[in-house]
Amino acid sequence: MTALQDLAGFLAAPPPAYAACEPLSRARMALVDLIGVTLAGTEEPVAGVLAAHHAATGETGACSLIGMAGSATPPTAAFLNGAVGHALDFDDSNFLLGGHPSVAILPGLLALAEARNLSGLAVLDAYVAGFEVLCRIAAAVNFHHYEKGWHPTATLGTFGAAAGAARLLRLSQPQVLAALAFAAASASGVKESFGSMAKPVQVGQAASRGTLAAMLAEQGLTAPATALDGPRGFFEVYDGAGNYDPAQLAIDPDEPELMRSGLKFKRYACCGSTHVAIDAALALRRLEGFDAAAIRSVRLLVNPRRRPHVDRPQIDEPLGAKFSLQYTVVAALIDGAVGLGHFSPQAVARRDIAALMARVSVGDLDGMSGLAQGCVLEVDVGTAAPLAVGFDGPQGRDVTEFADFLDRKFTDCAGQVLTPARVAQLHAQLGGFAALPSAGALMRAMRPDTYPHATRSRSHD
Repeated sequence: MTALQDLAGFLAAPPPAYAACEPLSRARMALVDLIGVTLAGTEEPVAGVLAAHHAATGETGACSLIGMAGSATPPTAAFLNGAVGHALDFDDSNFLLGGHPSVAILPGLLALAEARNLSGLAVLDAYVAGFEVLCRIAAAVNFHHYEKGWHPTATLGTFGAAAGAARLLRLSQPQVLAALAFAAASASGVKESFGSMAKPVQVGQAASRGTLAAMLAEQGLTAPATALDGPRGFFEVYDGAGNYDPAQLAIDPDEPELMRSGLKFKRYACCGSTHVAIDAALALRRLEGFDAAAIRSVRLLVNPRRRPHVDRPQIDEPLGAKFSLQYTVVAALIDGAVGLGHFSPQAVARRDIAALMARVSVGDLDGMSGLAQGCVLEVDVGTAAPLAVGFDGPQGRDVTEFADFLDRKFTDCAGQVLTPARVAQLHAQLGGFAALPSAGALMRAMRPDTYPHATRSRSHD
């Protein structure tokens, strides 16, 4: 039996009774978070590019576009909503994946649920199943896959999107196998895209390709059962011999992956690899109360696995700023906060930030395993010894820690484009999402012709 046959069997099995509702609760948190950051993402330049392209195609369909005019077919809606959902790099992540699971899985599920009139509960169940398969494949290929330069959200996210869509459509085991095999044929995305519009676009492509894979399999598309672990399959081609472990694909039926490695939510709208350094900078500033003008130099040590894509001493545009340890740490040290407004052209052009960035050095922190997010921050303000702080990981990102912050984040993000009254209405709909007989009601409520547009502008806090 091939690896894909085992995974297909899991996805084609009847949904569990969910005696414990915690997996569904976490899935709903992921949905609330993603809807919020997607609405805020509609203000980003990449969203304008995609909206103009979609309008030019003339395509229409049964699916709504979040905060954008028009309609689309499920694969296109998954593409557009997925890309815009990642435009701010503010969506949740998973350290086993080394990427962002929800933005790959949920856009296709929401599109299919609207097109097929499927329930909120069915969407949440499909998300839990898609998350499981995504993380099992991630465990088999990481961290070589991550270090080699593949963008896991885009490559492995295609499998998560296909797995979730196959579960939602209740495909048979042979159909699920075909969907996953076609996902292997479709997966793509490289980390060289980080800091550019290409990054969210390749994430949207993963959501779209996975959705399309399941829809084609439903219509009879066939693909090889060996697409994952065959001699020229995904494992060999993308990772290479000796760099993957098929044993990691085994699914534990007693504990969903969503309850093990789970979700990490974001408090800052930038790459997750910068978050612990931001936390350290804010903590040091708060504890020591120094004047940023007194800073002579800054030294930062981080996980060498994470360092390559965030060690950016020079940036000239907002997307690059999201992937710069130097920029984000300096913004935190000077302003005492890192908010949506810090990733605007005006903020990136600030001379005070640029001047201090030139005095920041970044190095490797020894003893880091996997994608651990420890850091050490030292700030020289002219005292006998540098002010220093060390953190084992970012603050407030775990599900239990983040729960109290989720509503505030949603209100802030959605409030970028919706009036306060509309934010409250949408939040209430999301609270009862599992009970919705048709998830399409939520999606249609986010079409821009259904709500008045807010007029607030972004600030630095």
